[in-house]
Order: sequence, then C-alpha cells, then structure tokens
Amino acid sequence: MSCGFRRAVSTIVAACGVALLAGPSGTRAAGTNQVVKATLDNGLRIVIVRNRLAPVISTDMTYLVGSRDDPAAYPGMAHAQEHMMFRGTKNLSTSQLGTIATALGGTFNAETSDTLTQYEFTIPATDFDAVLRIESDRMRDVLDSQAQWENERGAIEQEVLHDESAPGADFFGDVRRIAFAGTPYAREGVGTRAAFERLTGPEIKAFHQKWYAPNNAVFVIAGDVDPATALAQIRARFAAIPKRVIPAHPVAHFAPLERVVLRRPTTLVYPLAIVAFRMPGIDSPDFLPSYVLQAILDSERGRLRALADTGDALDAEWLSLPYFPQGQLAYATAALPPGADPSAMVERLEGIVTDYAEHGVPPELFATMKRHLIADQELSRNSISALASDWATTIALDGEPSIEREQQLIAGVTLDEVNRTAKRYLNVDHAIVGALTPSARASVSGPPAPPQPGPEKPLAPQPPVTVLPAWGNALLANVSAPASTRVPTETTLANGIHLIVQPETISDSVFVFGRVRTSAALQEPPGQEGVSSVLNALFALGTQTQDRAAFLRAQDDIDTSLSAGYDFALQTTSQYAGRAIGLLAQNELHPRFDAATFEVARRRAVEELQTANNGTGTQALRRAERLLLPADDPTLRHPTTSTLSALTLDNVEAYDRKTVRPDLATIVVIGNIDPAQARAAVERDFGAWQATGERPALDLAAVPLNPPGNVHVPIPVGGQDAVSLMQIVPLARSAPEFSPLQLGNAVLGGGALGPEQSRLFRDIRQNAGLVYSIGSQLSSHGVRSRFTVSFACLPANVARINGLIDAEIEKMKAEPVGPFELSLMKASLVHRSVIGESAVAAIGGSLLDAAADGLPLDEGRRDDQRIIASDAGAVQQAFSSYVHPKNFVRVVVGP
Repeated sequence: MSCGFRRAVSTIVAACGVALLAGPSGTRAAGTNQVVKATLDNGLRIVIVRNRLAPVISTDMTYLVGSRDDPAAYPGMAHAQEHMMFRGTKNLSTSQLGTIATALGGTFNAETSDTLTQYEFTIPATDFDAVLRIESDRMRDVLDSQAQWENERGAIEQEVLHDESAPGADFFGDVRRIAFAGTPYAREGVGTRAAFERLTGPEIKAFHQKWYAPNNAVFVIAGDVDPATALAQIRARFAAIPKRVIPAHPVAHFAPLERVVLRRPTTLVYPLAIVAFRMPGIDSPDFLPSYVLQAILDSERGRLRALADTGDALDAEWLSLPYFPQGQLAYATAALPPGADPSAMVERLEGIVTDYAEHGVPPELFATMKRHLIADQELSRNSISALASDWATTIALDGEPSIEREQQLIAGVTLDEVNRTAKRYLNVDHAIVGALTPSARASVSGPPAPPQPGPEKPLAPQPPVTVLPAWGNALLANVSAPASTRVPTETTLANGIHLIVQPETISDSVFVFGRVRTSAALQEPPGQEGVSSVLNALFALGTQTQDRAAFLRAQDDIDTSLSAGYDFALQTTSQYAGRAIGLLAQNELHPRFDAATFEVARRRAVEELQTANNGTGTQALRRAERLLLPADDPTLRHPTTSTLSALTLDNVEAYDRKTVRPDLATIVVIGNIDPAQARAAVERDFGAWQATGERPALDLAAVPLNPPGNVHVPIPVGGQDAVSLMQIVPLARSAPEFSPLQLGNAVLGGGALGPEQSRLFRDIRQNAGLVYSIGSQLSSHGVRSRFTVSFACLPANVARINGLIDAEIEKMKAEPVGPFELSLMKASLVHRSVIGESAVAAIGGSLLDAAADGLPLDEGRRDDQRIIASDAGAVQQAFSSYVHPKNFVRVVVGP
C-alpha cells in the first residue's frame, strides 16, 4: 500500500505525520489534490498530482526493474546502474549533473528495491524543466564507461561494506536466504564486492539498454503545478524516446518453509529475540488481509508492544520489510535488557502470535486499525515528497490505479479474512527463529594497531565545473530570498505559554508541536543525574486517571496520536482537534505518578542506560566530549545506574514541578484549524498550568576552542572505521561571521544541503572512490557551535582521507572561493530553504525551533538574506578564524 508497511512508522515529528490516523471529517480540505493521468505513445505512464502546500515540486521516476532482475553472476547489477545514473550522459558530465542538482537545492536521490529502481527530486517549482531535461536525458542513454565505473566501484563497495558491518546484518541476511532460498529474492540487493570487481562498464550499459525505457517506467509529479501545462512539458521532453521490448521478470516459487532456529552471538549491544514469518506478497489474494493483520500486530495497544510497557523488553514490535509481488518478510521482535535470555523471550513471542492465530484478533482493534490504515493513505497530502512517493508505489508496485482505490480495497477486508490469514501464516512450525546474544563489546584497552597499507587507487580528477548549459546557468542567476507566504498568529498566554498558530488547508489534519525549554545539565540536582530520563519515561505510561492502555484507547477513539514530555506533539483531524488537545494536556500536565508506574519507568531508564553504555558510539562520544569541553563543563555530568536506581518517586515529582513550566513552553498548532479555535482549545486545557518559583537560567556558557585529541574505540568485527573529526567553534549563532562560515561549510562538505557537489564529496567520493558518503556540519545552539566532518572507510584509508580533508580546509583559508562556486552554494542554500516548507510537519517544526530558541519566526528567510550578502572574502576570513584541523578531536570507531 502507498504508506503502510513500505514506510516505517516513526516519531510524531516525521516529515509526513505520525501514526495511522483519521476518521470522519466535517468539510473537505481546501487543498484537495487534482490528479491527472496520461500514457504517452511510447508507453511512459504519467501521474500529476497538484498540491499547493508550497512552491515546490517532487518527481519520482520509477523503473520497473530491481535486484530480482540482476544476472545470477552479478548480484547488485541494478544497484550498480542506479549509482551510474549519476555519472552523467553524453550531454551532461558527472560534475555538471552534480552541479545542477546542487543548484536546485533539494533532494537528489535514488533507491533500488527488489522490484523497482526509483529516482527522486524535490525542487523549487520554477525549476521543473531542469528535472525533465535530466530525467529524459538519462532515460534515453547514459555513459556507463569503464573509467567511470572504476571510479564509482570503490564507493559502492564501501556501501556494501557498511551494510555488511551493520549490527545483526549476518542474521537478517541469513533469514532472507532461508526464507527465499532458490529465488532471486534470496540475494542481497545491494550486491557483493566480489561481483562488483568482475563487473564492467559495458555490462552495466547493456543492463540500462535492456530495462530503462519509457514503457517500463512510471513518472509521478506532485506539488505546485498546473497539470495541463506540466503534461505538455513532459510530452515535449519524453515523447521522442523510443519504446523497447522489455524482458520478462523472473517468477519465484518458494519451497515449503520448515522451522529453523538460529542461536548465535551478535554485534548488537542488546539481546534480541526474533520470530520471522514469510507473509504473502502483493500478488496474493491474502495480501490485503495480511496488510491489516500486520497493522494489528504492531498496534500500540497490541500484546507485542505491551512487553515493553511492563518492562519485560526494552522495545517490542512487529517489523515488516518491504513487500514484493510474491512475498514479504515480517518479524515479531523484542530487544531485551542486558543479560536477559533471548530464548525465553522467543517462547513468549511465539505464544503471542500463536494466540492470535488460534483465537483471532480483537474485533475492536481490527476495526480501529482498518480505519487508521484507510486514513493513512491521506497522510501524504501533508508532504509533497511523500505524496509523489506514495503515488509512485501505488501505481508501480501495488498495481492499483489510485490511492482512493487502495482505500476501497482496505475497507472491504473482513474480520474473518484477517483471522483466516493469521491462522495460515502465523505458524511457528514454519518460522525462522533468532535468539541473539551480545558478544562483541567495544574495548578501550590498548592503543589502536597501525593501519596496514592498502592498494592506492589513482585519482581521476574531475575539476569543479564552471561551465553549464544555458538552462543550468539560469538556476544560479538572480538568486533571491523569497518572502514566505505564511503569516502565523503569535500570542503569549496569561501563564506564559508562547502560542503560534499556522492554518494550512491542504488536508484535514491538525498537528501540535510543543517544547518546554530545559537543561538537564543545569537543572538536575547533584546526585540525581538521570532524573529527567525517568520523568520522560513516565510521560509514555499514561495519565493520572488512565493507565497507558486506557489512554491509548482514548486516543484511538478520536483518531489521534500524541506524545508528551519536554518535547510533545500530536496529530489528529480537524473534527477532533479540540478533544485531542485536551488529551495532550492531560498527559503533559498530569503524568501517572504512582509507585508501580514509577518502578517501570525507573527500570526502563536503568536498562536503556546500560544498553547505551555498551555501545561503541556512546563510549566514543563520551570520550570525545571530555577532550572537547572544559573539565568542569556541566554537560559532562552523566547518569549512572547507581544514581538512577537511587531515585525516588518524590525526586521525580519535584523535578517535574520545577522544570515543566508554562513560562518556558512553546506550542505550535498547524493544520486545518481556525486560529481563534486553536487558541481557545489551548487556553481551556493548558490555561490552569502555572509555574512555581523563579524562572531558571538555562543558557550554557560559551566554551573556548579545544586542544587536539584522538579517540579510538575498537570493534572486533566489521571492516570499516567510522570517523568523526570534531572541534568547538567559539562563535554564537547570532554573530555576523556565522552566515559566511555556514556558506563556506556548504562549499567544503555540503552541510545541510547534502554533499552532491561539495569539495570533499568530489575529491573523496567521486574522484577517489574511498567512501560512500562524506559531509561536514556546522551546528549551533545559542553561544555554542561545533564543526564536524564524518565519513566511513577502510581502516587503511583513514590517514589518506584525513590528509585530503585537511588540505581542502587549508585551501579554504588560503584562497577565496571562486564566483561560480560561491553562486552555486548560495543558490543551493536558498532553494533548500524554499523546499523546507514542503511538508506541514517541517513547517511546524521550524516554527517551534525558532520560537523555542528565541529567534524571529522568519529566521530562515533572514538566514537566506545573510547568505546572499556573504562574499568570498567573508567566507575566507571565517574559515581562517574558526576552522582549525590542528585542533580536531579525531574519533575512530572500528577495527
């Protein structure tokens, strides 16, 4: 389905919303999508969906070819062609393509799955023709030269190594091979290093000529477009591309699956219990009942999730992998506290799913989750990029004509069908069981072994582009910071709450985003380090009058999902907005302070801390912080299991009264709601909230530039080093030098705009093939700023990459950035600012961030103006003053 299991359900601040929500609504949203579909004579299927949330367009070019179509001798062929699509054509070189994509400022990405390869752009609406030129050019032909492949091969092999080194990758790979043995789906779609060493550019080129054709593609455009005009533009660019004869896809026939038990050590830092099932694919008549069944299994009110509520697991869920025509893998999983026995938890997981199989699912939960799934198909209205992606999946993978048709199909699923599907597929006699116990601990003993010399690949230099086609140069001309079309209502309520309301009528959704300013480093009493983490855990366990199960039921009854804490949020529908805000206030102002709930929250906090402390990432960061910050810095205070275990319920209640204050709170309401109605609801339900005591000072003091240092946290497994180069930047965000430094960071490493044509990406990724990705970041909070460069590579290449990074930074100091490169990065940053308003949740989040940090609500536009005003001299001076490789704390996690 268009949203559902293809897209993981994450936190409420995800770009296109929260969990699966909706219900009957009063009036149809004013932003109703206009959909136009057409098929060109050459077979290209086109879907245009008008959505005027922002002056932005997202495109999704989907080719009906994926890893299942890889030749047996070359696993990863489809993935290799995906990479090579960014290596240019006869009309655009690699560097020109990357330069134009950088100028567009949006997302520029691709993904290969079992059955599809998708290429995505999100851009300012005024630049639509640039994407049409690129996509039509790449469909017609690509270079795929041997020299280009030899450059790209190193990068894709680093991606393979990264995936192979991921904790638990060996187990999940084995599950796939067992479940789909003897079929193309048993292979890892990312490919293998051995296959890539044999593969040649001409062989990749033949793959493109075989599968990349208009009659094997679906092109979706969503956003602020006039459909008739857009269709004419598409026709002009694509109509002359000839169709081709497309081969048949392989058909998979799965052998009966017998029970397999895999007990093994794992590189995960926690024990993990897993029961995996082979579920039906999209071509099966059982798919839709399975789709609903799996939503029920993963419900917050389901028995799997309850394992975490009781403290028996750190987390428990039903995890569904992407489906394909013939099947799908899905898992009942439980992450356990350190020292727990995963075999015992496997029995509990099997008992839960067996009970569903034998006795059926709760009828009330079936009705609730089916309603949520139907409504979930509408959530993508709140994000232009999600809208394009969901329509592409609906047409290309699901084989349905529209999202509305999928809603109708889900509505037709019956309880009997779901129960029959549960009985057929949730059979533990045909499950793949995993009991994984941590064995590989990060060690800090002994110095790292010196890296062994590796083979040196000569650079194939691609100098910065300074000449583009005329249509490419136009992207850099006359860049200006556009005025925002949004005028939020801003109010301070009587109790000090800073309320912001932004109406959006693109859908019937209403979002709330809130934050209470806090600083555990400054506010936690000595000896009570970690009290804030216990309080945060309590917020998730219900309210003063309702336990977690009852409170979740109350949310389901009004099609709402919410979370409380120092950061709080909800998503609901216009019809239920008032009642939903009331529920949020109950959770935020009256958490469940009773002895039993406190014990669960404290135990969870202790176990999560133990798990985090076992992780190499935590160990590396803690050691790096001690080198970056003064010895007496308050942020170096950390909880221990002893301080957490000694906390009392009185401690937590006192901390709640002290720190959860309305005069430190910001609430943003955004969606299909009248500002007066929103204010009335917030005043009604949050108005009685009062602060006690003097308002605390929460600003951390500035810190100086750090001395240099080295951190190495060895991992006895895996083939890559994860490297971070860090330094303190003694510069406040409000300082005039910050914008030039931000612009220079974009030139160097990409920063927030992505690394498509940054210097580091060009030198180390494109030219040398030493990494899969590399980027730099300039982060700031108040008067504290930090500069970081991050990458992962073979251990033997760390020193070489460090040298390349240092050399590029010294060049930034020694020479002013050229006018073309400076204009390119200004265009990219300003265009990205426009694209940042293409999702309702992103708009709400940016308003919250600005207000909570005491910045003007239009700070993003002011940033654009400062970026445009920055010149090469200011960038050079900022880098000379504030970026110092000789002071880097160099952190390595790996062999």
